[in-house]
Parts: sequence; structure tokens; C-alpha cells
Amino acid sequence: MGKKFNNVDSYAGSPAQIWAMLSDQAYWEGKYSTLGASNLQWKTFNASDTSLTVSSVREVAANLPAAAKKVIGETAEVTQTEEWTKSGDELACKITITTKGAPGGTDGTMSVKADGSGSTWSADFDIKVSIPLLGKKLEGIMLDETGENFVKEKAFNDEWLASH
Repeated sequence: MGKKFNNVDSYAGSPAQIWAMLSDQAYWEGKYSTLGASNLQWKTFNASDTSLTVSSVREVAANLPAAAKKVIGETAEVTQTEEWTKSGDELACKITITTKGAPGGTDGTMSVKADGSGSTWSADFDIKVSIPLLGKKLEGIMLDETGENFVKEKAFNDEWLASH
């Protein structure tokens, strides 16, 4: 069945400012560093005026139970792909996150819409781990970590938007 993750954040930046942020490769490198990732490798980084595809592989600490660390290891190799499109003042994204050695992963959508002088950034994810006996526990851990990462990412994004 999996777990559902939903999040809504308000930003002072306009959708155009957020698009400029997302289109800057240095933003992603800073964000992933802030989130504790290492060994970042780019698979794809293609930005245009109306589309953006960002795909990377990085290592993250595996905050997992001992039984799961036997399968995945102390660090996890995460592949994340985001496909963004821009239409007027609306941004839309399809996101896929997989972890090497773990069946399942995260699929979802994000959107950024104008809201007054700023923006609203919404995320809706489905988290699924298909490992017998451990899957539900790992989904719960991933759900908690996703929420924690969104808090860190929001703070980073606010700083980025204020300084660029």
C-alpha cells in the first residue's frame, strides 16, 4: 500500500524566481550538500525557458534498522529525477526517487503556483518499499526523513531566494 506524503510551503519568491533558482545547477549542488548528500553525480541537467530535467545520483546516510542496513548498507545510493515544466506562473514536476538495492521508492508530483506576491509550493508523494517484513517500517522511516528534508530544503530555498 505504501505511505502518502503531502506538504505545502509558502515562499516570498515568485514562480519566475523559483524557476530561476531551479534552473541553476549551483542551487542543486548547495541543496544536496545542505541535506547531507555526498558523491553527487549528474546524469542529466537540461534547462530551457519552459522545461527542466534534473537527474542525479548521490550517497546519503542510511538511517535504517540493522536488518535493513544488511541489505542496503551504511550509506544509500539514491537516484532522483525531477522533470519540471513551466506554463505562465505555474510550475509542475514529476519526481522519482529510487534507492539502489531497495525495491520500490518514491514517485510523486510537485507544483508551484503564484500566491499574492509570492508562491505556494505543493508536494504529493507515494512512498513504497517492497521488502517482506521490513517494508512498512522502512516506508515510515522514509516518510519521516522526507518531512525532515522538506524543512531543511525550505530553509535553504528561502536563503537562496533572498540572496539571488
